[in-house]
Amino acid sequence: MAAGFAVSLIVAAAVGFGVARYNTAAVGTAANDCAVSSGWSTPGGESIDGDVLLDSIAQRTVVLLGERHDSAAHHQWQLDTLRALHLRRPFLVLGLEMFPRRVQPALDGWLRGELDEAEFLEQSDWANVWRFDPDLYMDIFRYARDHGIPMRALNVEVAFTRSVGRTGFDATPVDQREGVTRPAEASKRYARWLDQVFRIHRPPEDRGDGGTLAHFIDAQLVWDRAMAQGIREAIVEHPDALVVSLIGSGHLRHGDGVAHQLEDLGVSDHATLLPWDQGSDCRDLVAGMAHAIFGLDAGPQRHDSPPG
Repeated sequence: MAAGFAVSLIVAAAVGFGVARYNTAAVGTAANDCAVSSGWSTPGGESIDGDVLLDSIAQRTVVLLGERHDSAAHHQWQLDTLRALHLRRPFLVLGLEMFPRRVQPALDGWLRGELDEAEFLEQSDWANVWRFDPDLYMDIFRYARDHGIPMRALNVEVAFTRSVGRTGFDATPVDQREGVTRPAEASKRYARWLDQVFRIHRPPEDRGDGGTLAHFIDAQLVWDRAMAQGIREAIVEHPDALVVSLIGSGHLRHGDGVAHQLEDLGVSDHATLLPWDQGSDCRDLVAGMAHAIFGLDAGPQRHDSPPG
């Protein structure tokens, strides 16, 4: 496997590119024959009173907000939800998939008002660690700074996940694991979905290499585990806070990614909220996909994704 291939597959899965369907057992209504109402609902389509939902969600320890990384509408929804939760729970910590742990000092400097936006993006190494248009996220970062909400870098270095993607977790030296402990094993559903992603996206020259799928799954689990550990560390440091984390929806659906690793770490008081684009495949909307979804109005939502 090429050095960066496992990582590019994971990004594709988390962003939502590709055609792999998560809930491979679901049958029934075709994608074009259904629609999700705007606003809050259960994955099964039952409308939910937003105020009642958020009143309840705000009492949790952890709230996971999904996203497609290149969608302006998803990030606006995240900001709106963050504001609503902040009104109900003034002490928040904001966990961020976008940043590896080494750039935490830049997040802290931004929060203290020591960096302007250009300096923040430079010192957080945005152009290398994330590469999506920073304007998609800046309103969220400004809100955190303006309201004194600590920002927590949840991710790890690409070199680590690349190493795991090449040779697996066990073969990666302990001193290169950035403190990430052995992930809990993937559920059968999660493993099936990752198998689909792998088979669809791997280049032709890699087809037939039987050892690489296991390593790809290892790399995804490491990513999930790292974020779960970062969230748990935030809970330990701020036991009275609500930890709200912004994470690609591919890591969150059905509780098989980050939530699964949180459970393994002893963190069970969490909820997952996902944005839902009109026109997405409604066959995936089954019980357990998330605690609630938010139907977005149809309209232009996608920004160009970074190359590679």
